[in-house]
Amino acid sequence: MTFNYTDNQLNNLNQDFAVYSVNKEFSDRNKKKFVTAIPKNENETNTITTSDGQEFRVVATKSDPGTGFDGLAVAPIVNGEPDYKSIAVIAAGTDPDSPTKIDVVTAIAERETSISPQYFVADRFVKEIMDDPRYEVSQLSGYSQGSYMLKVGAKYHIPTTTFNAWFFYL
Repeated sequence: MTFNYTDNQLNNLNQDFAVYSVNKEFSDRNKKKFVTAIPKNENETNTITTSDGQEFRVVATKSDPGTGFDGLAVAPIVNGEPDYKSIAVIAAGTDPDSPTKIDVVTAIAERETSISPQYFVADRFVKEIMDDPRYEVSQLSGYSQGSYMLKVGAKYHIPTTTFNAWFFYL
């Protein structure tokens, strides 16, 4: 049985304590725990709890300094165990406070070309999770610039929910 993600849970996973915090620079700058699949100290975590109390296990993260893409894959914890057949892949939006400003550059490129350089990283990340026989991807989500996840979802026939999408996609 597939876990049904609520809009509230997806919105929470799109927030700074979750998907943005897969970027070490972001988590340090904002004093958030670094989100990783394999935590190594008390300043790192592999679980995210949404405002409704639902826990999620982080199974993979991706932070690409070349494009500014930050994303994570999570499994809901159901009856005390991660449900690896209900993976959600989440893409962060623009981080305008990033010292490299690469997110802003890719947002401008996306506005001008209708395709974000981050799209290609997201596509490979989703495909990597899909190709792992332990997992089944059942949901995608993105916020703002991360709304290119709509295009990834259409490509792989995966339901996708975006928030504050502001781009035109071909």
